[in-house]
Amino acid sequence: MAMIAGCLTYFAEYESWFALKGYKVEAQSQELERRLWEIFPQRCLTFWPYLLKDSRGLKEFFERDMPVTVETEMVKLGRFTTKIEWLKAWIKVDWRGKIWCISHDGRMWLYDPGRQDDSEVGKIIWRIPEQGNVQSDYNIQIPMNGVFQSPINTGVIASFVEDYKNYSWFNYINEISWERRAGMNLFILRIVKGEQKFEVHFQPDKYPGQDIAANIEDIITDLTDKGGDHIIDATYEGKIFLRGL
Repeated sequence: MAMIAGCLTYFAEYESWFALKGYKVEAQSQELERRLWEIFPQRCLTFWPYLLKDSRGLKEFFERDMPVTVETEMVKLGRFTTKIEWLKAWIKVDWRGKIWCISHDGRMWLYDPGRQDDSEVGKIIWRIPEQGNVQSDYNIQIPMNGVFQSPINTGVIASFVEDYKNYSWFNYINEISWERRAGMNLFILRIVKGEQKFEVHFQPDKYPGQDIAANIEDIITDLTDKGGDHIIDATYEGKIFLRGL
């Protein structure tokens, strides 16, 4: 009996010695902190070494469950800090009948107007055909919630933004439709400038060595003075056609 009692006492002291000494949560909202405690592995409370391993699974699950970034570190022996931040959206995409957000690192989730700050993504909505511009089989199963790696080829979008963001007409874009036509990228821009509307169709690949964006800027400036709504069609090699919208 004495031996059993001694073992139990030693085990209790051992467990107490390895109990979590301190745990600090730095979350950007109470919603995130509540969610963390809902999924926090309880065994880590009584034996902190488990958290060294479980923190990886906690991060993976949390980042699939919500658009967040999660980082846990041991600041002192038995004391940990977990930082949780909302994932910043880079662009909004209309795809498969729903509006999605995509971050710079390619993570994708459903757009939530109550939570998402439009100042991050701007007003532009990219419209992507269901069966094109994807990195893999377009028939893949897309979850209706949670966060996953975007199947959309965001490299073309990033390149477009980088190439044209400094032109004045870029600031007036409301929507951009992007698809592939004859093996080339086709962009259809819907621009609203005051009471005027412009629809610009162009394939940059057809203008190698030319600053087609500068030409479009000159045309829009000229048409702004004349008034009316216009379609600017730059999908022909070496030619730009204008017609009423």
